[in-house]
Amino acid sequence: MARLVPHHDTSTIEHPSERSVAEALCAQLPPEVVVFHSYPWLRPERHERSGKVNLHEGEADFVVLHPRFGILVVEVKGGHVYYDQRTMRWERHGARHEMKDPFVQAAKNMHILEATAKERYFRNELPFVRGYCAVFPDCEWTGTAPPGAVNANLFAASDLSKLGTRLEALFRAFDRRKDHTPLPTSVLDGLMKALTSEFKLTPALWREIEQQERILFRFTEDQLLLLTFLNQHRRAAVEGVAGSGKTQLALAKARQFADEGKRVLLLCYNRMLADWLAEQVIEQKDQITAINYHRMALEWCTRAKVAFPAASQDEAFWSTSAARLFENAIERLDKDRFDAVVVDEGQDFHESWWDSVEWLNRDLSDGPLYVFYDPAQQLQHQTHQHLPKLGTPFHLPTNCRNTKQISDFCAKAIGRAIPVKPGQPEGRSPTIRIAVDEKAQKAQVAACLDEWLSGPSGLSCKQVAILSALPLLRSSLRHTASIGRWRLTEDLEEWRAGKAVLHTTLRRFKGLEADAVVVHDIPKLGAPTIEDQFSRAHLYVASSRAKHLLCLVSYEH
Repeated sequence: MARLVPHHDTSTIEHPSERSVAEALCAQLPPEVVVFHSYPWLRPERHERSGKVNLHEGEADFVVLHPRFGILVVEVKGGHVYYDQRTMRWERHGARHEMKDPFVQAAKNMHILEATAKERYFRNELPFVRGYCAVFPDCEWTGTAPPGAVNANLFAASDLSKLGTRLEALFRAFDRRKDHTPLPTSVLDGLMKALTSEFKLTPALWREIEQQERILFRFTEDQLLLLTFLNQHRRAAVEGVAGSGKTQLALAKARQFADEGKRVLLLCYNRMLADWLAEQVIEQKDQITAINYHRMALEWCTRAKVAFPAASQDEAFWSTSAARLFENAIERLDKDRFDAVVVDEGQDFHESWWDSVEWLNRDLSDGPLYVFYDPAQQLQHQTHQHLPKLGTPFHLPTNCRNTKQISDFCAKAIGRAIPVKPGQPEGRSPTIRIAVDEKAQKAQVAACLDEWLSGPSGLSCKQVAILSALPLLRSSLRHTASIGRWRLTEDLEEWRAGKAVLHTTLRRFKGLEADAVVVHDIPKLGAPTIEDQFSRAHLYVASSRAKHLLCLVSYEH
């Protein structure tokens, strides 16, 4: 039995005449034959008089694809059909209006398929048989075949019982090939592709992310309404979970202070975050200074001519001496103090830094000061218990930045519930990939990038970040300029421009976010020594950087 496309029970075909022909074709032709029913086409055609090219649609009742020969177009005319030899017109009983010539229709459809085959797959001569016929399943005929037809391609009701045999004979009659052998596999595959096309719909990942992002953006904007309440407080501490909108609130508060005519300091711990904040306030750069503590200490000490070992990475220096030197510089640059100070990432500030932060305020006793922090994100082994006296902290317990799946994953990392907004996008489950060595880690990271970035439905490079749990010089991707087809960069601006995928460390990226994040160089989750190398706080921070897609690559050794 031949295969019918589209696949359905022939008894469900609406038109009785086409149903009868379909049943005969499927029952009598061998199983390797494919029968296309109601094959549609749409092609540009030039109008004979105007010369204008327009799209015209059409449909072949049946197209028979035979692996030994090629294609045959079958036009079906059911009911009582008449042919007037005097006018050479076709008519249907009861209608008495002109009907299209079935053989002209079939021939046109055949030529349309020839053109389609050439455009889609074959470029030169078509190496297969092409033919056409008309079937009148409710009529018999006498006399001679009308112009445009021969006995061999004209079938009536009595031919249905032997339609398979008659069609194979017709294939041979149309066969002009020198070699009458079955079609080579390459030709048959090409013909099948030409008829069915290679059209494939895949879910557009970028669209999925875009729709989720609209909801999350609205939630984050709603979170800014808290500023209305905070306006009653000159100084405040705001504690919030990852993804609760702390950085956006800090940014909004800095802008609000600037709009009031104040000169504002927007201070944070991470340099990458500081660079991003500076970009956000570029239009108010004369009123808002966005910078991280380390760079500010160096710059002010340099301006004040206070000796400062800028290259020092020693933890002891930054926890003791740096703040003292910075305070000396602030005293010398008294006129450069600020009218208001806003701190993000407050949990990472050393206890010794807070005096210098207070000194940066023009009003040393009660200057406007806002500190945003999350105790669960402490990676520097500092404590949030030494914040300035800002009263009872305001709490932001709800995640409004990540999908529900990622937020739940973050909650498990720190062992406590993190509420989400009603209607928060569910998103995709985070994935964990296991690698046995560095080479396998690269392969797993490459697999994530291929999944997220490939094809027209994929994301842009500027939406994807790769974060190493190790310093870059120890990372499995150290000295790697590209991975698979994807170029990597450590430069934030180049990444934001979509020129490459960002590769940096978790610590450097802390405070920032990306639509899709791969975290690699993670010790095997559950290993006894994991807390020494990659704590729950690390897992929490790393996972919360991803807004929509998260992949963790863990190594076994």
